[in-house]
Amino acid sequence: MAHNEYYAYKKGTVSGDIMMNVQVFDDIVKRAVNTIDMVAIDFSKGVPIPGTKRTVSCSIKDNDVYVTIHVNLKYGANVTVVTKEVQTKIALAIKEVTGVQVKNIDVNVDNIIFD
Repeated sequence: MAHNEYYAYKKGTVSGDIMMNVQVFDDIVKRAVNTIDMVAIDFSKGVPIPGTKRTVSCSIKDNDVYVTIHVNLKYGANVTVVTKEVQTKIALAIKEVTGVQVKNIDVNVDNIIFD
C-alpha cells in the first residue's frame, strides 16, 4: 500500500511546489539495485505484512530522503565493496532522476546466496 509521504521541491522560477511521492524513490532504488551484479533484493519475506520489514523502505523527514534496503549477496561478493556500490548507485540514480540528494542509505545484507 502506498503511503502519502511527499518530497517538496520548492526551487524554481515558476510559482508553485513540485511534490514527489515517496513511492517514486522506492521504484528508483529497486531499479538501481537490479543493475548491480552479485546483489538481489531480498524478497524472501513475501508480501509485506504491517509491522514487518519491507525490502525497500524510503522515508522523508524534514524534506530529507532516507533509504533502507534489504539485499542478498551472491557467495564470493566482497560485502564491503558491493554494499558501498549499492549505496553509490542508489544515490546517483535518485540524484539523476529527481535532482534530490539522499540524506542516508542503509544497506542490510540478510543472506548469502550459494549457487
